[in-house]
Amino acid sequence: MQSQNHNDLNESFGYKELLFFSIPSIMASLLEPLAGLVDTSLVGQIDTKWLASLAVGTTILNAFTWMFNFLVHASTQAVSKAAGQKDYSLLGEKMKISLFLAFTIGFLSASFIFLVRKPLYAMAGGRPEIEAFIEAYFLIRLIGHPFTLVYLTLISILRGLGRVQLGFGLMTLTTFSNIGISWYLLFVQKTGLEGAAYGTVAANVIGVVLAFGFLMQRAQIREHFFGSQFSKEGWFTFGKNSIHLFGRSFFLTACFFIATRFAGSLGVIELAAHQVLLQVWLLASFFTDGVAISGNILGARFVSQGNIEKTKEIFERLLKMGGLIGIIFSVAYFFFDDFIIGIFTKDPKVILVLGGLWPLIWLSQLPNAIAFVYDGLLFGLESFGYLQKMMMIGVAAVFLPIALLSMVYNSLYPLWIALICLNLFRLVTGFNGTKKKLEVMSAA
Repeated sequence: MQSQNHNDLNESFGYKELLFFSIPSIMASLLEPLAGLVDTSLVGQIDTKWLASLAVGTTILNAFTWMFNFLVHASTQAVSKAAGQKDYSLLGEKMKISLFLAFTIGFLSASFIFLVRKPLYAMAGGRPEIEAFIEAYFLIRLIGHPFTLVYLTLISILRGLGRVQLGFGLMTLTTFSNIGISWYLLFVQKTGLEGAAYGTVAANVIGVVLAFGFLMQRAQIREHFFGSQFSKEGWFTFGKNSIHLFGRSFFLTACFFIATRFAGSLGVIELAAHQVLLQVWLLASFFTDGVAISGNILGARFVSQGNIEKTKEIFERLLKMGGLIGIIFSVAYFFFDDFIIGIFTKDPKVILVLGGLWPLIWLSQLPNAIAFVYDGLLFGLESFGYLQKMMMIGVAAVFLPIALLSMVYNSLYPLWIALICLNLFRLVTGFNGTKKKLEVMSAA
C-alpha cells in the first residue's frame, strides 16, 4: 500500500515529516471555506440584503452538509485502517459503502429540504423582505447538494489512502473554478445572486467526475471496488460509527443553526455581521482541521498495526502544530482587523457591529485550534461514541444557556461567547478522552 501511495505514508514522522504530510490536508481544508469566503466577499460588495440572504441559504445547506460529515470522518478512518492492514477486499467494501451512502443521503436529504425549505428559511433567520433572494440562491444550490456530499466523501477516501496531495490538487482546482465562475456570473453576466450558486454547483460536479476518475485509475483499487460485496459486518461497523458521528454532527450543526437564527432575529445588519464572523471563524477552523485530518489518518493506521507508542508521539507533535496555527491566526486577526473586515463589507453599520465583536475572535483562536486537533485524534482512535456524548453535553449544558442570553440582551455578544465556551469544553473533554483511550490501549 505504501508503494502505491507514492510514500505519502512514511514510517518516519518527525516535525518535518508531519508538516510535509499535513500541508496538503491543511491547504485543502483551507480551500473548503475559501469559496464561501469569496462568495461572501463578492456578494457583500454588491448588496447587504444579498449578503443576508446568502447567510440564510448557506446556513441551511451547511447544516445538512455538516450533519452528514460522518461520511467524511468515518470514510477516512475506515479506509486508512483497511489500508494499514493491507486488506484490499475490506478497502473496496468500505469505499463502496461510503459512496453509496453519500449519494443516497444526498438525494434523500435534498428532496426533504426542498419540501420544507420555507419553514427552514424562517428558522434560519430569513425575513420576508429577503425571501425572494434566498429562494433564488437556495434552489440552485439544492440541486447540487448530492454532488457536494459525494465529492467530499471521495476526497476523504483519497486522504484515507494517503493520497493527500491529489486531494489538495482537486480541492484547489474546484475551489478556484467556483470562484472564477461565480465572479464571471455576478460581475460580467450580472445574473444576480444566482451566479454564486451556479459557481458552487458547477465546481462540485467537476470535482466528482475528476476525483472518481483518479480513484479508479489504479487497477487494484478498481478491481476490489467493483468486485467487493456488501457484508453485514461491514454495514454494522460503518453504521455504528456513522450513527455516533451523526449524533455529534447533529448537535454541533444545531449550534450554528441556532446561532444564525438568533442573529437573524436581531436584524439584517446583525445577521450580515454574523455571516462575516462565521466565515472568519470557519477559515481558521478548517485550516486547523488539516492537522486534525493527519491525526485521523495516522492514528487509524498506526493503531491498526498495534503501534501505540508511535501514535502517542505523533499525537503530541500534531497538538503542538495545532497550537502554533492558533497563535498565528490570533496574531493575524489582531493586527489586520480593519483589512480583513474591509474585505467582506463596506457597510458602516455592519463594520461597527463587527468591531465590537472582533476581540472575541482573535482571543479564542489558540484554544479553538487545539480543540479541533483533539477531535481529529479521537477520530483516529475510533472514539466516535465518546465524541457524540461530549458534544451532546456541551450543547445542552454550555452553549444553549449562554446563547439564550442573546435574546434577553438583544445582542450578538452572548451568542459568540457561547460558541467560544463550547470549544473550551471540547478542548477539556478532548484531552481527557484521548489520554484515557491511549492508556487503555497501552495496557492491553
